[in-house]
Amino acid sequence: MIKNEKGITLVSLMLTVILMLMLAGVGIRVTFSGIKNVENNQLKAELGIVRQAIIEQYSLAEATNQIKISVTKETVSFWRGKRIENFSEIQLPEESLVKENSEVQEFYRKRNQYDCQYQEDYYYRLNPEMLSQIGIAEAKYTYIVNYKTGEVYNETKQMTSNSNLLYLPSTVYENHSKTEDNTSFNDWNEEK
Repeated sequence: MIKNEKGITLVSLMLTVILMLMLAGVGIRVTFSGIKNVENNQLKAELGIVRQAIIEQYSLAEATNQIKISVTKETVSFWRGKRIENFSEIQLPEESLVKENSEVQEFYRKRNQYDCQYQEDYYYRLNPEMLSQIGIAEAKYTYIVNYKTGEVYNETKQMTSNSNLLYLPSTVYENHSKTEDNTSFNDWNEEK
């Protein structure tokens, strides 16, 4: 007698289904991981865009002599956003949740030394509507910025999915003092 072996066994069918489910699970995990990476990169990119906009605002303020205006003066502030009078008004995640990073730790330490002499020394809260006033049309989140130092912090999201603080540190070095450049092209000719 000849056996007819045209079908598959139940065991091979189950192994095939289990293998397909395992591959689907890996694919789904990789997809979600990729989506989280894209979201984190978008959050970081938006931080950079906000920083660039506030640096442009600070340059404009310097060009129009809007810096070094005392906080006691009764003039309208040049800076966009709501001025933060006390650092404790800023919503920060718990310090223990943030990975060890000296720049981030420095940001947290500012709570104890938030004393401002001029309007540009303060931190400002910029919501999406205020961000549109400085050229960022599609922002979704509220940011804390310091025009003078270039610091930017995403107050709404606070952290990426991999527990990094959404914060760009100061672009200004504390010990750096601006000096006047007195050299000219004529000085180069005299050296000959």
